[in-house]
Amino acid sequence: MKLDKIEKSILEAESHRLKNEQAISTFLLSNGHAFKSLIRSQQERVWLDFQCAALNTERSRLESSRHRRDELSTKLELRKLELNVARQKLEQGVIALDNCKAELDRKREAERAVGLEILEQRRRICEDLEKIYPIDPIVGRTLAFSIRGVELPNTSYDGYDEELLGTALGYTAHLVYLLSFYLGVKLRYPVYPGGSRSYIEDPVSEFQGSRTFPLWLKGSVYYRFEYGVFLLNKSIEQLMNSQSLLVIDLRHTLPNLKCLLLSMESNG
Repeated sequence: MKLDKIEKSILEAESHRLKNEQAISTFLLSNGHAFKSLIRSQQERVWLDFQCAALNTERSRLESSRHRRDELSTKLELRKLELNVARQKLEQGVIALDNCKAELDRKREAERAVGLEILEQRRRICEDLEKIYPIDPIVGRTLAFSIRGVELPNTSYDGYDEELLGTALGYTAHLVYLLSFYLGVKLRYPVYPGGSRSYIEDPVSEFQGSRTFPLWLKGSVYYRFEYGVFLLNKSIEQLMNSQSLLVIDLRHTLPNLKCLLLSMESNG
């Protein structure tokens, strides 16, 4: 009896299931368009949400771009102001440069005039120095000169009076000293004039012992005297080089000095 009841219950449940399936199928067939619309609506809502998110993103980007645009616009205005200031400074600089050029031209002209005056003054000084220490050729002898009437040989000093030799070298040393002063040439080998006891210094060479060398022969060591005359000739060469003059023979003391004086007088 229990099994029979259970079978009847199963058959009834199966019958209800079939009825429900038929009812659902009938309902779906009659309301299929509504379900499709619901599904489409849900899909469109999802798509709308996606588009809203994209729109918000683009709005955020647009806001950032506007903010960046405003910043760039502000910077551009500041840059324009800076350019205007720089343009004004440039115009002022151009005007100042023109004024400086005009002033430079005036100063160059003044410098040229002063240079001519200096040359003229140096010419007069050289003429005066040549009158004080006249350098004259000795008649009948090639490249033999005297200073203030005292002969000064060019190379060999054998047979010459030692006192007269010291006197001639003293005159020469004083003349070289004065010329270096008036020509504005700082001698590498400073000359210390002292008449017939003049001497010269070598502060640049490397050697032991005294750096001063006599320009007199009597009572001095010959090689030191000879080196002193060599330094004196080097000083004359330095003076000539300052005036763009070429020294043919360094040993020609008075001829080179004479050439320098004549050049200075002609340049003036």
